[in-house]
Amino acid sequence: MAVATRTVEEVLREGGLTRFHRRLVAITGFAWTFVAFEIILISLVLPVMGDEFGIFDLATFTATDPFLYGMIVSATLLGSFVGSLVFGRMADRRGRRTLFQVCVVSYAVFTALTAASFDTASLFAMRFLAGLGLGGMLVIDPAILSEYLPPQHRGRFMVFLDFFWPAGFLLAIGFWYLFIIVLGGAWRLLFLVAAFPAFIAFLFRIAVPESPYYLARKGRLEEASQVLRRVTGREVQATELAEEPAVARASVADLFRGDLLRRTAVTIGVWIALNFSYYGLFLWLPPALAGFQLEDVNFLNHNTLALFLVISALAQFPGYGASMFLVERWGRKRTLALFLILGGISGYAFATAQDFLTLVLSLVFVSFFNLGAWGAVYPYTSELFPTQYRATGFGVAEGVGKITAVLAPLVFAALFAYTGAVLWPLTSVAILMLLGGVIAGVFGPETKGKAFV
Repeated sequence: MAVATRTVEEVLREGGLTRFHRRLVAITGFAWTFVAFEIILISLVLPVMGDEFGIFDLATFTATDPFLYGMIVSATLLGSFVGSLVFGRMADRRGRRTLFQVCVVSYAVFTALTAASFDTASLFAMRFLAGLGLGGMLVIDPAILSEYLPPQHRGRFMVFLDFFWPAGFLLAIGFWYLFIIVLGGAWRLLFLVAAFPAFIAFLFRIAVPESPYYLARKGRLEEASQVLRRVTGREVQATELAEEPAVARASVADLFRGDLLRRTAVTIGVWIALNFSYYGLFLWLPPALAGFQLEDVNFLNHNTLALFLVISALAQFPGYGASMFLVERWGRKRTLALFLILGGISGYAFATAQDFLTLVLSLVFVSFFNLGAWGAVYPYTSELFPTQYRATGFGVAEGVGKITAVLAPLVFAALFAYTGAVLWPLTSVAILMLLGGVIAGVFGPETKGKAFV
């Protein structure tokens, strides 16, 4: 009789990377693409919707009610914040697979119902409710992928998942151009069509079984062994598997004591900088670009605006690639600090650009460095905390990040309303990136190849 000494982790390690994993990465990446698509889409389409509802003037391409405009931009993120808390906890109790399906369907339904919005209140409500499902996908999707991957390949493929984010950005631009520019502002049809890919993701996910970690943690070892046989292509007996212990979470208060205090402060500073700069800039990018009064550039021309949006999205791919290479060769802290500092410098050049060349190059570099910093922050954050504090530390980082993401478009809107121009809102983005880089570079320890001390 086999002795129950093997853990799920050991079985996955021995099985290595299989065809199952490659399919799962593609399915997870497909869902991740539409998370980015959904978050970015509203920033591109809202000017037309806002013009219909009286909070945006398409003739001058400016928000007539910047704060309400910013609230609607933030609605999906606010729903995402609530959804990640609610569905993330439920997934730990009831399983990843079922909750992910619920989140996908919820997101698809309320995305479609956005087409029926009749005023700003109903629009805010539909975007918030769509965000609830989106938030669940944001936490459950990476969890599912990480709990299937062999540990020796987990880090690389989890970072690779981020490559699907700029793909979603490009897809959002394509939908915007087709439905808003080519079809003349057909935003209601756009949201109806945008719901269908989520249903496709739902169908793809039906074939993905429950997480073997979750099953083993619940004592369902026979089911866990069946899933592991399917994943690894090897014979795995239930009697061999040891039941997974429950994951213990340390107290949040412990993160603010002793040596952990410094690491927690660095984590919070960096996550605030990254979330504020990304969501402040990219969710206001179309009106921000229109705010530049350059003789040789007219952003009221849709083709010019589309070109700049595509450039900003394409620059994100090499940013991730460079970050993936440098975090292993040069170190996590150095890469993160350098990318944030250079992103801040590029952001200020973008905010103060006076000609076409400076504007386009600075946008390329701020996109490159900002998204590259995102590629570095995940491995760095996970390595800043020892094992017993890692889940709690990451939870604090994600929570601070989501709150900042919700507030960033509102702060951008307030600065825009107060100054009547985009200089100071964009400068605030640059300053936050620069400060985040300084915090990481001066106070953060290097974690590459080092154990926690």
